[in-house]
Amino acid sequence: MTRRWALVVEEVVGVGRDRTWGHQVLAEVVGTREKAVEELRRIAPTFTPQHPMSPRHQMLLRDGDTFLLISRGSMRDYHCVFRVWELLWDSKRPEVQADGNS
Repeated sequence: MTRRWALVVEEVVGVGRDRTWGHQVLAEVVGTREKAVEELRRIAPTFTPQHPMSPRHQMLLRDGDTFLLISRGSMRDYHCVFRVWELLWDSKRPEVQADGNS
């Protein structure tokens, strides 16, 4: 069965009182989970988070299939979490449902 994987980042978005935790699909990978994790490992270090605006230091950590990017700003630290999720269904793309049912 062909599987489809979403490479997702979760991070703080917005400013002030409108700041919240948001997510974004960075890419999709068709194939094995290992292939998706390797692609995520390749793109996570090049990701530019919304906060802080001018990071002084960044560190990328890995725990299994999950990556954590810690960014130190001038006044506080922020972090982003990168994960691989299997894409099972997409209401706007019928081919995803077909792949998920095979």
